[in-house]
Amino acid sequence: MFPLDNTLEVRPQGRIVVVTLRHEIDLQDADAVTEAFQRARTHSGTDATLLDLAALTFADSTLLGLILQTKAEHEQARRPLALSGPFHPGIQRLLDLTGAATVLPLAGTRDEGLRQLHTLLSTAAHHEAH
Repeated sequence: MFPLDNTLEVRPQGRIVVVTLRHEIDLQDADAVTEAFQRARTHSGTDATLLDLAALTFADSTLLGLILQTKAEHEQARRPLALSGPFHPGIQRLLDLTGAATVLPLAGTRDEGLRQLHTLLSTAAHHEAH
């Protein structure tokens, strides 16, 4: 577990690492967020990452850039990534206005995000077995 005050938490949940972002995250939090995303992506014993944004009330373009960067790093590592809400109206607006909502794998709830990732992991394991 990797808590940073109470705005950021990294916690394994089975084969998935859940990164929970809470309250307000902006430029001053960039280093901690980058470290948390890297820790999640490289966490041994897990195969996917869920960014839980349900309790996030504010984010700026810095955080969005970090999320897009970690998405690319996850793709390069062939590690599934999803973002879960429900999204605060300001966060949903940021995702919509920037077009990020069309390129990021979004789930309405944490459970839905976990199900999406488990499905992707099962599908990948099935394809590797054949």
